Amino acid sequence: MTRVTLDRRQLGAGFAAAMALPLAARLDLSSAFAQEGRGTWSALSNLSEEAQRLGLSVPRMSLAPASASEDFSEIQPAIVDFMDSVTSSAPDARGVTSADVDSLIDRASELLRTSRNAERAQRDIPEGPSAAAIAAPKFEVIADDYRKLFATCEVKSEKRSEVMWYVSKITDPTRRKAYEAVAEETCVPWYFTAIIHGMECSFDMTSHLHNGDSLKARTWQVPKGRPNPWLPPSDWVSSACDALRYDKLDEKPDWGLANMLYRWEAYNGWRSRLLYKINTPYLWSFSNHYTKGKFVADNVWDANAVSKQCGAAAMLKALVETGAVSPPA
Repeated sequence: MTRVTLDRRQLGAGFAAAMALPLAARLDLSSAFAQEGRGTWSALSNLSEEAQRLGLSVPRMSLAPASASEDFSEIQPAIVDFMDSVTSSAPDARGVTSADVDSLIDRASELLRTSRNAERAQRDIPEGPSAAAIAAPKFEVIADDYRKLFATCEVKSEKRSEVMWYVSKITDPTRRKAYEAVAEETCVPWYFTAIIHGMECSFDMTSHLHNGDSLKARTWQVPKGRPNPWLPPSDWVSSACDALRYDKLDEKPDWGLANMLYRWEAYNGWRSRLLYKINTPYLWSFSNHYTKGKFVADNVWDANAVSKQCGAAAMLKALVETGAVSPPA
């Protein structure tokens, strides 16, 4: 099978469609944040100004500086849309070198990675903390629970515009081409990989699917040292295939609804379900089946913390409702 290498300059193909959707309120990056400031928004503002000086396009948004927060649900789409806009406009910008674009994308990616790592719990797999003490539940025992939860799953009305942003990235033509290339090599449904990409990488094509680490080196978070072997520079598709093979997902024959939900939950870990008796936010955040409770650091559980990431099942529900994918059996 042919291996596809993703060119960063292709990433902006779906940007215009994404920006047409209602998004979470965010900054006017081009002017409102020209003043001095700290934090993620200030760093993104600086990148925006640099991009504009190079003649590249950046999103214009509407949140006043005084209202800005470090809320991941606002930061994530702002950074990803910035990256998409830069890559989309680069071919038409005179005098801009690939090194200029790569530098902007790399710094934005690191900003995104830092914010994401602060929001999500690390994967609970055999190399992870306390993972050996948690035995996975048998699929047959919880399969019907998955089916019932998905049948009654509803995206919360106040989260619908955010969920539609996730859908726009999953269905972006350039990203989908990469997801389908992975499907060709692994036989894993393209949208299953796309949803992991949203959860682990915020749809950043410069990050390993395994855990969101930079493609510039092997992974250093759990799972560490992937891909193995690694032939730098690793392209996104080959690394994504390694991530799925690492979890032996390429060996699975049945991709029905319950199987997918089980595998997504297994990909992140079972502690929310087994230790704290809640529907894991990794699946159900932004839906009626999740209210609060999450790990805020390795082995640190906060019963009142609320996930700011859209769950995998909520993404799948929106994909089905919009007709982007057929309802899984």
